[in-house]
Amino acid sequence: MKSSREREQAKISPGFPGHEARGAEGKRAMAVKKIAFHTLGCKVNQFDTEGLMVDFRDHGYEVVAFNEPADIYIINTCTVTKVAERKAGQLIRRVKRDHPKAFLVVTGCYAQTGAKVISAYPEVDLVVGVAGRGRLRQLLEEAVPEQKKNMVLPWVKQHAFEVYTPDFSGQTRAFLKIEDGCESYCSYCKIPFARGPVRSLPPEQVLQEIERFLNLGYREIVLVGIHLGHYGKDLEINLATLLAQIEHQWQGAGRKWRLRLGSIDPIDFTPQLMEGLFSSAILCNQLHIPLQSGSGKVLTLMNRGYSPDDYAGLASMLRKGRPGLALTTDLMVGFPGETEADFVETLNFLQAVGFSRVHIFPYSLREGTKAARMKGHLSRQIKEERVKRAEQTAKALAKAYRGLFLDQVVEVLIEKTNRDGYAEGFSREYLRVQVKEKQEPNTLLHAKIVAAAREPLTGVIVL
Repeated sequence: MKSSREREQAKISPGFPGHEARGAEGKRAMAVKKIAFHTLGCKVNQFDTEGLMVDFRDHGYEVVAFNEPADIYIINTCTVTKVAERKAGQLIRRVKRDHPKAFLVVTGCYAQTGAKVISAYPEVDLVVGVAGRGRLRQLLEEAVPEQKKNMVLPWVKQHAFEVYTPDFSGQTRAFLKIEDGCESYCSYCKIPFARGPVRSLPPEQVLQEIERFLNLGYREIVLVGIHLGHYGKDLEINLATLLAQIEHQWQGAGRKWRLRLGSIDPIDFTPQLMEGLFSSAILCNQLHIPLQSGSGKVLTLMNRGYSPDDYAGLASMLRKGRPGLALTTDLMVGFPGETEADFVETLNFLQAVGFSRVHIFPYSLREGTKAARMKGHLSRQIKEERVKRAEQTAKALAKAYRGLFLDQVVEVLIEKTNRDGYAEGFSREYLRVQVKEKQEPNTLLHAKIVAAAREPLTGVIVL
């Protein structure tokens, strides 16, 4: 008599090679169902991959590491930069070189916007974009003709939010995607074409997922989205209302945990949202607010919708409402038309605001965007030189911010034991902190900072 697992496996009829057909109808039974995933890109992409892994695992597949032999390989791609797309191409060729009999699937943002390019790779067996990606497993379990390997669907307004329930096993922080899509159309960006219109996870489901993560033992939950500040635009709700519901749900619940927000654009900080941020006890004292440039001229060319003065005023108000707030940001250098004076203006702006961490990257031409058609594109050499100069400024700012915490007590969520034998994790301000005492991962503790010259900062546990 077959076990329930065997009966369930017998229902699966994958359309990838390496499995013997049986019966007159050519149905296939899976002997070994090993599947491996690789993610390129942002936290949202990582969340999506984790969700796919759970779905496949729940349906009888064995998830293995990407460097291990598998029957199916799935690459979840990114299209933010040319580098990300080039990495996808390298991975495609490597998989089929190392595992020629495996079935290779490419999905994600690059698959959505560059389906024709990816389909032209002879190594690729199936292309599924972001739109309709929930049917990926179903497609795999069907016999997909080679000539139809491009199964990317166009975006329509009616697309529903793609619900996944990953468990992030082996991690100490859980990421929860509550929003997808973007309709801002910054002049340099392909993401609106890749991710489609704004779609949001209903608030009752957000609360359910937070409860599920808490029951799994997580001490930090990070809310993420493609355009997080537009959460609820499709549901007649907003991020401020959602945060208020979260705060109300768990106030005085006796659970020791914290909430962190992903990236929020400057134009999305409404008075209601700021009031909620100022009063929240659960929220971490760190916000990531993309700047992209400190030049008003460049921001206009980027179609960002705010000026440097707008950003500086917002930063000032946020710090008044949340003393000690860590402001982290993204900076794009070498945008078309950016002069040396524009760049110096940006460096000065970084120093004036006093960011705790700056993610710096050079402008990458994206075909089909307005910026691609602009005049004044800069050489790679100029962009690389400006990246280095910006990094020097960012390092000085990070050092200055760390120095503020010397002799201060911070809350740390331990993630691992580092190579020096110290327990290490992140503070509420997103500072990496280590303590000498041995601690298990997922431990939430308080530490007094005794050394802040470099990261990780060194602390001593206090009661």
